[in-house]
Amino acid sequence: MSYVISVFGLGYVGVTSMACLSKMGHKVIGVDVNKDKVALVSRGRSPIEEPEVPELIAGGVRSGQLTATMDARAAIGESDAIFVCVGTPSLANGAVNTTYLDQVIKSIASVRRKSGRCIPVFVRSTALPDIHRSLIGLLESELAGTQPAAYCVHPEFLREGQAVHDFYNPPKTVYGCTDEVVAKVAEGLYPDIDDENILTDPMTAALVKYADNCFHAVKVTFGNEIGQVAKAFGVDARKVMDIFCKDTKLNISPKYLMPGMPFGGSCLPKDLRGIASWCRRNTISLPMLENVNLSNQRQIEQITGNILKTGKMRIGLIGLAFKDDTDDLRESPMVALAEQLLGKGREVQIYDPVLAPERLIGDNQNFALSALPHLARMMVKDAGQLVQENDLIIIARQRAVENFDDLPWRAGQTVFDLVGLRDYDAIKGMVEGLYWNGNTDENWQHQASVLGRSA
Repeated sequence: MSYVISVFGLGYVGVTSMACLSKMGHKVIGVDVNKDKVALVSRGRSPIEEPEVPELIAGGVRSGQLTATMDARAAIGESDAIFVCVGTPSLANGAVNTTYLDQVIKSIASVRRKSGRCIPVFVRSTALPDIHRSLIGLLESELAGTQPAAYCVHPEFLREGQAVHDFYNPPKTVYGCTDEVVAKVAEGLYPDIDDENILTDPMTAALVKYADNCFHAVKVTFGNEIGQVAKAFGVDARKVMDIFCKDTKLNISPKYLMPGMPFGGSCLPKDLRGIASWCRRNTISLPMLENVNLSNQRQIEQITGNILKTGKMRIGLIGLAFKDDTDDLRESPMVALAEQLLGKGREVQIYDPVLAPERLIGDNQNFALSALPHLARMMVKDAGQLVQENDLIIIARQRAVENFDDLPWRAGQTVFDLVGLRDYDAIKGMVEGLYWNGNTDENWQHQASVLGRSA
């Protein structure tokens, strides 16, 4: 299937997209306010320096598959779909400048309203979720219910210097669709790319791009800070990281990247403190690694604050050890949480099937009794009893209970889900998720029903 696609913005993303889409057989109209860029494309020349792009542009213009114009309204009127690739530079305060995005979406909305044609919009420009929410609202307001928004957040993952390769070999293809109209067009955009299409809601798709770029920045910083430490020890950092990257079970994997509980245990906090302390003594600055424990502590404080805000006095905690299937309490964030709640006058009960206070020994025992001297009296042996006797339940361990549906939940309870349960149907009270919505938000369920798919 081929479309007529107008591409707004002839920068790196727009020009690469335009060149590759025309090669795939789509008829493409490049649109820009810069007359020099438009003139170059019209003559079969590329406005950017990027491997393979000049040849693709020249070929597209020769074949008649590719044209360029400054007439935005005419291009929109001819299109079956629109790619928005305009710039979103930073303002002086670091915020995203949406000037160009606003202008393009307003033009699209106006043409669509007057023509009555529902032309799907694929936004490749990088913008935060609230910006996309505003743009969708702008479209819907202008269209006044005459047609669906047909808006898709379609993030790009192109690297300058190999953008054409990345276009044809994407690490993932993400569509954040408002409705089935735009989702159906999305399925026919890339007939030559054998890749799984990930369909989700617009706000999730928008944040995926930021997650990617922030993580890339973190990886570069992490590698360089390890490099500083390696250099100080006389170790070749390249060898260290070569070996580090061979571990795809833990290091290069989703294992530690899923949002969830703060970390704890006898290794991570201790090792971070150890390397940071050594570097301080040797005047090596590691701003990222030095602040990881601080960030972790802030997360514990935030969870505590959210629980205290409920005003509930009787609190049940499912899981106390720092991870499932262990009784190791050393630097467990749940021990810190219980300690802080007790200090604020809350009554705390604990259920952890793996934990037996009388069997704790050594450092594990010393840490537990130092933080929670009355731990044995706080423990209950039955999760049902814990749920029955408390007004607020904190679920901190996924495998502590075989079936959460069977517990005696009651209306009026508050449940803090810190592990990411997938099903809240049996819980009669209000559920608040740690970094996800609980049972009080219907947006995702609405999106899933609209698309008929799940992310």
